[in-house]
Amino acid sequence: MTRLQNGPVVSVLLSAWRFTRCLAPLGALSFSLAAPLTFASDGVTDFTEADLFADIPEVLSATRLPQRLTEAPAAITIIDREMIDASAATRIPDLLRLVPGMQVFHVSRNQTGVTYHGVSDNFPNRMEVMIDGRSIYLPLLSTVGWETIGIELDDIDRIEVVRGSNVPTQGSNAFLGSINIITRTSLNEPNNSAKVLTGNRGEKRAELRHSLFTDFGHLRISAGSSAHDGSPLYNETADNQYLNLSGSSTLSLRDTIDLQLGFARGETFIVDAGSLRHVPSPRDHDANFQYLVWNHAASDENEFRLSFYHNYLKLNVDAIPANEWLSREFEVDLATATGFANLFGVDGSMIRPDSEHGTSEQYDIELQHTHYANESLSLISGLGYRYEQAKSDVLLDTESWIVEERGRAFANAQWNQTDQLVWNLGAMHETASIASNRLSPRLALNYLIDESTSVRAARTRAFRMPSILERHNTYFLRQNDANGNRILEQQASPAEGLIPGQIDTTELGFYCLIPENNLQLDVRLFHERVSQGIRSKFVEVDPDLVIDDPVLASLENGTSITKGNVEFFDAEGIEFQVKYKPQPETLVLLNYGHVEIDGQYLKKPNDTFQLHHYAPKDTASVLVSHQFDDQWQASLAHYFMGSTRWLEGTSGKEVRKAYQRTDLQIKKRFPLTQHTDAEVKLIVQNLLDKRYQEFYANNHFDRRAYVEFKLLY
Repeated sequence: MTRLQNGPVVSVLLSAWRFTRCLAPLGALSFSLAAPLTFASDGVTDFTEADLFADIPEVLSATRLPQRLTEAPAAITIIDREMIDASAATRIPDLLRLVPGMQVFHVSRNQTGVTYHGVSDNFPNRMEVMIDGRSIYLPLLSTVGWETIGIELDDIDRIEVVRGSNVPTQGSNAFLGSINIITRTSLNEPNNSAKVLTGNRGEKRAELRHSLFTDFGHLRISAGSSAHDGSPLYNETADNQYLNLSGSSTLSLRDTIDLQLGFARGETFIVDAGSLRHVPSPRDHDANFQYLVWNHAASDENEFRLSFYHNYLKLNVDAIPANEWLSREFEVDLATATGFANLFGVDGSMIRPDSEHGTSEQYDIELQHTHYANESLSLISGLGYRYEQAKSDVLLDTESWIVEERGRAFANAQWNQTDQLVWNLGAMHETASIASNRLSPRLALNYLIDESTSVRAARTRAFRMPSILERHNTYFLRQNDANGNRILEQQASPAEGLIPGQIDTTELGFYCLIPENNLQLDVRLFHERVSQGIRSKFVEVDPDLVIDDPVLASLENGTSITKGNVEFFDAEGIEFQVKYKPQPETLVLLNYGHVEIDGQYLKKPNDTFQLHHYAPKDTASVLVSHQFDDQWQASLAHYFMGSTRWLEGTSGKEVRKAYQRTDLQIKKRFPLTQHTDAEVKLIVQNLLDKRYQEFYANNHFDRRAYVEFKLLY
């Protein structure tokens, strides 16, 4: 790892030097695009300080304090409603392709992965994902199940993505960053709507939204149903439904109550797209949540927020006869598999064909206090407690609850030392019943060159606690009752001695808003060092546990999978985002990320993965949208992801080729009555039909088209 021995600060500066060669053409492009607007402005460039501040986006996700991007301690991408409407996306994860450094991939037709800076398997687990501040991270699977979250694109007001570790604010799951999906309310979207969509491979979707205003407050109800026929190779169908209710009531001038309730269910077929002969397995999901928030403004200087939520998820994969399971596992005919079943002593047994089976629950309560000490100092602090439990006969080898308790104390302070110097200091202390305590601090200094331009330097040390699955993952393949249920094979072992993973981040940032040209530029240079990262590894099975049979022993490889602190790597690179509006009807968005990975992952004692190929070095996206008149709008999005390897499938050593994809959207909106509008939309993804592979070699993304009709009333 000699390339990175200069240390994080020098590495970041070297990345900055390399990037100047890339920035020069960008500057020329920005100038050429902005020049016509400058001439068209008739010399009007008198912007007041209030105008500048009004144009600078304000965020909450970096510290929980309301902050302008010029003063935030982290790089933040905001996907607003205009970008969502123009994106040609049909699912929420697709929107995240518009985030610099982010990778979005379909593991299969019904499973999507979202990660940051690569180095991921098929269950990405280092980004905290929230809906209105409520975590949707699943302790049972140690990831986010995007197909179970129960919201769609029209439910979203905006998405705030913190690029870089946000553990000091959002906790352990935000190891590499955080995503907060902020939903619409009846106040910012009072219209009612009904929508239907149809497209390739039997894609069908119907959604309904209704806003209601009463003397007690306002309510918003959304419901939807979706189904499709899967991919041509596997026909892995899906059929999902959801229902959500959100409301807010103002109890007094100082008190408000927000309530959210949601339910989602469906049947999704799970497939291993790494095998051509794999048979999809049906998996049912049943999820619900309850979320209650009380906000109290004690005074102009002090605010309190008390929140509670409960998440429930049940996944069910029906067991199948052992001979059918063996036929799938070894890809042999049923007669041969029946012979195997008799040999192994599992004939007559029932085995689940997929491991995504079990139940999990989360209970979380948090008290937060915001104090505005004076015009230059703001403080936020709080305490939280989370109770998690999970059970699974496949993943945890038990039908009894396994419990984890976590506590947290956090604080963030913003100090405007002068008009130009802004300090941000924050930390979170976490305790976990299955891991030791850890303190994750962050210090950032922002220098404001002027009211709309700032330079940022930040340093973070953060830790990721092991999940229930990572600590307790256990699975035994047992013989049938006639053979005494003896252990035939141990496929997964509990992780003894697992400790939290660690990341140390140094970053430099630059943010600039040029209001007279409607241009925003955000640049991040970073160096990240991950140590003691938690990954799967193989260990030898205790011979006393498994059956003592020389014939069966010859069929067993003697190893089991577990989790360990076996990942060590450095990541350094550059990201930038340009948002340009040459006129109110036109949007141009440009994103680019470059990352270099150097390190290793010790999967087996004699099998070390060198990780420099396990992240795409370059990712980019461009979105151009134009509103031609009151009725017609068109947009074009183009995505690029460089070649990479993933930590799953064919031993994780196959290279997925770089790909480019172009999406087109054409929309027409027209009035039907005085109070009713209609909207028709055509979406074509992968317009040029450049077929490419995502994650697994057999998972292809080809051209697909959708037609959407919406009523707004």
